[in-house]
Amino acid sequence: IFVIVSVAVFLFSYHITRPVVLNFIVVFIGIGVTIIIKILLAMILDKFNYQGFYRKHPMFANFSNVCFECWHLAITSGFVLSRVIKLLAIVLLYAGRYDQQLLANGIGEIGMKSLDTFPHLFKVDLLSIDAHRHPYIERLGMMYMMKLRHGRNFGNRAGSTWRLLFVTALMPWLRKYRISEEEEKEDDLSDKR
Repeated sequence: IFVIVSVAVFLFSYHITRPVVLNFIVVFIGIGVTIIIKILLAMILDKFNYQGFYRKHPMFANFSNVCFECWHLAITSGFVLSRVIKLLAIVLLYAGRYDQQLLANGIGEIGMKSLDTFPHLFKVDLLSIDAHRHPYIERLGMMYMMKLRHGRNFGNRAGSTWRLLFVTALMPWLRKYRISEEEEKEDDLSDKR
């Protein structure tokens, strides 16, 4: 903490770096105030325009939504511009490196800090979505839900055999959850007692 405070005081008091630090502080305060005003304005307009899901003042609600969309368009343009600047910096840093590809893992990392974290975030998001939406699991879940909904009218012995083949071939780890006929008979006997 001492080093961080010392560097900050030095940068703020040194006459060459003072204008840069002041510009950074001004930009930071400007962005912070703008975001706080936007949040407060959104809260006030939501209370004025909406009652639950019902719009009390549709024309004014539409106008405020257009204003907020313009705000988001400006933020998106700023994000794209900052990302282009980061990618240009990475290209300039790795321009003479013929031993590494430009878009390989680890490019643009300086120590533990990465200049452009978007590719990593994209991979994490893609894997988290893909892990929860696997097509085999969705198909199996749909089959079980149809069996619950339609009871004995859904599926027959041949369909059940195909389902077991499907599960055994494509998801062998689910075999341990299968209820055998002996367990079903034991459950039926215990229910009758």
